[in-house]
Amino acid sequence: MTTKILCVADGGVTPEMMRDFTELETYGAEVTIVEDTDMSSIGKITDRMGLLERSGIDAAPSCQELLDNCADADIIVVHVASVNREVLEAAPNLKLVAVLRGGIENADVEELRARGITLINAPWRSANAVADFTVGMMIAENKNIARSHHLLKQGVWCKKYVNQDYIRDMRKCTVGLIGFGHIGSRVAQRLVGFESKVIAFDPFAPADVPLKEGVERVDSLEELLRQSDFVSLHLRISPESHHIINADTLALMKPTAYLINTARADLVDEEALAEALRQRSIGGAAVDVYALEPLQEGHPFLDLDNITLVSHLAGTSADTMQTSVEIGVDELKRYLQDQPLQTVCA
Repeated sequence: MTTKILCVADGGVTPEMMRDFTELETYGAEVTIVEDTDMSSIGKITDRMGLLERSGIDAAPSCQELLDNCADADIIVVHVASVNREVLEAAPNLKLVAVLRGGIENADVEELRARGITLINAPWRSANAVADFTVGMMIAENKNIARSHHLLKQGVWCKKYVNQDYIRDMRKCTVGLIGFGHIGSRVAQRLVGFESKVIAFDPFAPADVPLKEGVERVDSLEELLRQSDFVSLHLRISPESHHIINADTLALMKPTAYLINTARADLVDEEALAEALRQRSIGGAAVDVYALEPLQEGHPFLDLDNITLVSHLAGTSADTMQTSVEIGVDELKRYLQDQPLQTVCA
């Protein structure tokens, strides 16, 4: 029997990229590709994902192209189009949903589980891009790269910065990773090459799972915060991780330590971080994600001289979207050959 696969392309994972799924036709599949024309640019895609993260699956409209073509689909492949209750009602034959992102906010996980429909994703699609960027943010904040660039553009030759007394070599620093999944583990791999001491705390990982060579597990968040010269966040948002960095946890950090957030905005209480930076109770911060994007005029971060701000760029790479397609194609090959899947999340 032919397995019918419906792929929904957009401005990120384009129709040209989605055509790689036609390789699955050699495994007995029939592949149809449609396009979500509402999600035609990366800016629109970023806004949509932020909306879904903040407000849930019902906050975004259904993709009409998906609704119009899903009636006989066995498998639906999406990038940012929502697979919500409306779509599931329109696709009675559905057996598997593939979301070509690390996050699965655009899938109704509870409803998929209730219907016995498998959900897979592309959890490490941007892991290398974000890991590279994270280490770059550590170095940029510590070494004042962005600040120097900005001042030179203004005609200012600056040789002394607010962190002058604690500009450190990475090999002399302890880096604490909060979260040790696909991204955190890759950050660690890069930092070992810098000869940094790397420690990790992951509240959601089994304690008996070994970490990469050269990485030390610590038993508590408090211990990590007290030891670290850099604290880098690599968790997903959940009720347990919301504002895991707040006034109380910031108070545990060294006064010379840097906070790095290339993960999710809601991991950090922005007001508390701004106050800690204003009071110099931590050394600095580098931030790529914000509770409201784009960053609004008057945001307290904008008046600080000990923070590096970037416009949600960590996952940006010419390779990220294609990698997500490669992961999806490989997983569906396994599915069509009755082999175990590697990225099942529901």
